[in-house]
Amino acid sequence: MSSNATPTTTTAPPLIPTPTTTQPPLPPPQTFDILPPLHALLSRLEPSLNVYTPDTSAALPPNNAPHTPVTSASALPTSAPQQLDYKDAAVAAQFLKSRIRKALADLGGLADMHRGVEEQEQEIKGLEDKIQRQKDVLARLAVLADQDKS
Repeated sequence: MSSNATPTTTTAPPLIPTPTTTQPPLPPPQTFDILPPLHALLSRLEPSLNVYTPDTSAALPPNNAPHTPVTSASALPTSAPQQLDYKDAAVAAQFLKSRIRKALADLGGLADMHRGVEEQEQEIKGLEDKIQRQKDVLARLAVLADQDKS
């Protein structure tokens, strides 16, 4: 006896799609790296104050040679920065200001930047509760499956 019946298969109900929002790409890290340009600007305002003296208690140079202060010009491979008058600082800082504005605008475009910590903590608590309920349902299903086997 041959049977032309095809085996029946059961399929799980379709999953309910969760709403997803497409995240804009994260800005590159260089967007937020404002300390080197800020340091360069400040060192141009008062180059005589831009002196770094290493901690002598940490390590002594070879042959106990005396420490010499390291200025930004000798520490960096570039030439000595041109001194900037205080009255010209606002004009020179425009590049830095525009860079900060762009970084803030990029951050504003990210999802959930408008939300506070409390709101996010409430959402996390709700998601943790949902996970616990799902674990409980799975545990009950496992118990029912074990009962059906016996």
